Amino acid sequence: MKLGGRQLAIMRVLWDRGEATVMDVQESLDLERPLAYSTVATVLSRMEQKGLVRHRAQGRVFYYQPAITEDGIGTSLVDELVDRIFGGSPSALVSHLLESDQVDPEELDRIKRLVSQHEKTKPKKKGDRS
Repeated sequence: MKLGGRQLAIMRVLWDRGEATVMDVQESLDLERPLAYSTVATVLSRMEQKGLVRHRAQGRVFYYQPAITEDGIGTSLVDELVDRIFGGSPSALVSHLLESDQVDPEELDRIKRLVSQHEKTKPKKKGDRS
C-alpha cells in the first residue's frame, strides 16, 4: 500500500488524535507548504475510497478516523521499500543503514539487542542455515 507524503502526514495526525475534522487535520499538519481546506478534504475523501480512513457525520461535520493501524502501514511500507529499493533483500537494507551515518553506537547496540531477542523468540524455519 503506497502512501504519498500528504497522505502519510494526514495519517500521522489521525493516529495521534484518534479522530479529527478536516479543519483539525489542516491545522495539525506539519508540512513545508500549508494545504488549503479543500485540498485536505479531497485527500481525506480519496483516502476513504482507498480504505485508509473512515468517517462519521455529526450534522454537516465529518469526523475522520484511521481505518488502518500505524504498525500495519509501517509493515507494508517497509516491505515495499525492501522489494523496490533493495531487490527483496532485508540484509541489503540493514547493510545500507549500517554503512550510513544514521546508526550511531547507541543505536547499533539497540539493534544488536533486538536481533538477539528475535533469535530467542522466533522458531527456526525449515531450510534455515543459522
